[in-house]
Formats: sequence, C-alpha cells, structure tokens
Amino acid sequence: MGNNGLPSVAVVMSTYNGEKYVREQLDSVLGQDYGNVSVFVRDDGSSDDTVGMLEPYEREGRIQLQRGKNAGVVRSFFSLLEEVCGRFDYVAFCDQDDRWHADKVSRAVGVLQKRDASIPQLYCSEYEFCDGELRPQGRSHLNRHGVGFPTMLYENMVSGNTTLMNDALVRAVVSAGVEGVYCHDWWCALVASAIGELTFDDFASLDYRRTGSNVSATGTGGISLLRYRARKFLQGGELANVTVQLRKLERDFGDRIPTDKRRLLERFLSGGRWSKATAPVRLRQKGPEELALRILFLAGRL
Repeated sequence: MGNNGLPSVAVVMSTYNGEKYVREQLDSVLGQDYGNVSVFVRDDGSSDDTVGMLEPYEREGRIQLQRGKNAGVVRSFFSLLEEVCGRFDYVAFCDQDDRWHADKVSRAVGVLQKRDASIPQLYCSEYEFCDGELRPQGRSHLNRHGVGFPTMLYENMVSGNTTLMNDALVRAVVSAGVEGVYCHDWWCALVASAIGELTFDDFASLDYRRTGSNVSATGTGGISLLRYRARKFLQGGELANVTVQLRKLERDFGDRIPTDKRRLLERFLSGGRWSKATAPVRLRQKGPEELALRILFLAGRL
C-alpha cells in the first residue's frame, strides 16, 4: 500500500525510436485517475531523440529513466521487471505509442484486488484500434471463445499494453529468467494461466495506435487477416520459438502446474502427431486457424 492507502503500481515502458508519440503516451500514463503510480522507462538504444523527449520528465522526477544499449524488446522489458520486482503491489507493461484511457489502471487494480494475491495474477483487456492520428477504427475482439491455459499455448491472446500483474507473478517470471521467452507479454500470461489466474476484462482500456511501424492485419478481417496470420505463424523461427517457450514453462514451473494442465502440456510437447491433433480443447480463437494448427500437428511441424 502507498499513497492514500492505494496499492502501489509500477508502469514499465521500453522505448526505441519512439520520439513521435512517446510524450503523448507518457502524458496519458501520468494522467491516470489512480493516485499511486510510479513510471519506469528504459530506452533500448534509440538513435532518434526519444531520450531527449523523456529527459524533461526525468528532471521533474515524474519518471525513472534507464539509458540502455539495444537488447531487444523482450530483454528490455525483463530488465525493467527485475528493477521493480518485489517493490510494488502491481506492475503494468506500457508501449510507447498508445494513449491510455484515464481509468485504465484504476479499473485493472479494482479487478485484481478481488483476486487471491498469494498466487500469480494477470489482468488484460480489449482496446480501441486507431490510426496514426488516434482516429477510432473499431474495437478489438481478442477474446471470442474464452482465454485460458489451452488457448494461451499456441496463440498470444493477451496484448501486453493492457496488462496488470500482481507481485506474485512478477516474482515468478523474474525468477525463471529471460532465456527461452519468445514474447514477454505472452510468457507472463502463459505463466499466470498455468500456475495462477488470468482475467480477461471485456473493456477497452486504451487507444491502440496503428502506424507504419506497428500496423498488422490484426484489425482487419477476411482473407487478408488469414493470409497475414498464416504467413506470420509459419515463418521459419516462429514454430520453433513457440515450442521453446512451452518447454521453458514445463522446465521452470512443471512442479507447480496442476495435474490436468500439466498433462495437456506434456501431450503437446511429447505426444504423437495424432494425439496432438485430436486434443479435445480449443487452441485458437478462429476456426480456420484452429484447423490450420491441427494440420501442423499432423504434419509434424509442431
């Protein structure tokens, strides 16, 4: 607990060549209607004026700023998690080019305060798609068939910029280390769903800016979306990275995973092609992607 008896929240932001939008993002974080937020920023070796944009906030004592060498997004965020681990009740990931709604943190804290703080907890939500000028383009629909342990194994259904983690989850993630982690937000949500609880809130908590550097087909539909997802998932290192991440989960947390979840994980890591392809659980949110995944199992690609 901290200011006004409110649980303490650390917001961790990794920046890289984000000079264009980082101040608007940071202003929305500092403008939250929640009264006990500390902001930690690590610049991952930007070559533009991102650090220059951040320095006034540092001088005013509004953020704590690390100037780092380029380590990549996963290691950059892990460096921040290591810094705040054990010091705050909750930790939130933050991107560099979104705009948080004013009640984002207070809403998430309100939800997690009702959960068991002794086990790892992760909160996540939907968001509003926007163009580069933050003009609305529609609401995300990440959660279509439920988000839990099976649906987190082969699809990242958690957008890191919407998350809030309790200290138990941060400690678990930091203790396991960064080696083998494919995506920092996916990994944290996977660990929470395996040994704790994952809560998906049907609430749009931020404006997600889709620019030239981060536009994907996520906000589109039909054939273009299917082609994009298929291309991305079938890229050379993608399948191998997913498996490495799952093996890390088994290695680092296997003894803490409940029996039914552990057996399902072992089925996908050690079972035969047919056993994987016929697993009686939903793995992907969209039907065509579910079918494609089962075909990959049968083909021995996963």
